[in-house]
Amino acid sequence: MTRVRRYLLLGSGALYLVMWVGGVVAYIFRGGPGPHEAWTAPAFLALAAVLVLGTSRRREAVLLTVAMALGFVSEYLAVQCGCIFGPYSYTDVLFPRVLEIPLVMSAAWMILVGYVKVMLARRAWPAWIDVIVASLWMTAIDLVIDPVAAGPLRYWSWVNTGAYYGIPASNFLGWFLVSAVIFIVLRVAPGRWADNVWTRRIGLSIIVFFTVIAAAYELWLAVAVGALLVCLDVATSHVLRTET
Repeated sequence: MTRVRRYLLLGSGALYLVMWVGGVVAYIFRGGPGPHEAWTAPAFLALAAVLVLGTSRRREAVLLTVAMALGFVSEYLAVQCGCIFGPYSYTDVLFPRVLEIPLVMSAAWMILVGYVKVMLARRAWPAWIDVIVASLWMTAIDLVIDPVAAGPLRYWSWVNTGAYYGIPASNFLGWFLVSAVIFIVLRVAPGRWADNVWTRRIGLSIIVFFTVIAAAYELWLAVAVGALLVCLDVATSHVLRTET
């Protein structure tokens, strides 16, 4: 890594940290960003995606781009047909949008898929177990994100409601199935997934971000799931360090 690239990454990482803290403070103490700060949410996710891609090896960067494309296709089909996750629609909070889909939603799929792949990279499981565990992990993350994103953050709204903070069960089934498709596609590429500390930390920071905001709005079941995911991250990261 060249010195210039290293400085750019460190500067981008520092900016990401500032935006992370700013977002938490805004939602806890001000009820969210003001109208003049509407750009912060998409910029935050876009910056996270740039950091993940910018620190990945070429092989992983290509696979993450594939995951991003599959995430976009799933979101587009879901919005158009009201299937996969259940009928929903995006608000104007996230932008820019292409074919009614905020581009940063594809970035979010990429970030989380990359995070889970890194955390499971050293597991010597049969392929089908790896896909199931990875998809369940993704679905658990959505148990934290969706109550906040569709609730106080108002990123999207559901047509039908469900028992879990008004979210239909079809959403979590859809998350599992789409995640499974993505992980199956990524397993076609030979070679072990590289351990990228930036991907690990950014993925964890997204989970913590939504967990903290869930706590601010007293969404305690989502907070409990988030806390369990953080503990799982700590345990898995410890195993990665000891095996290195």
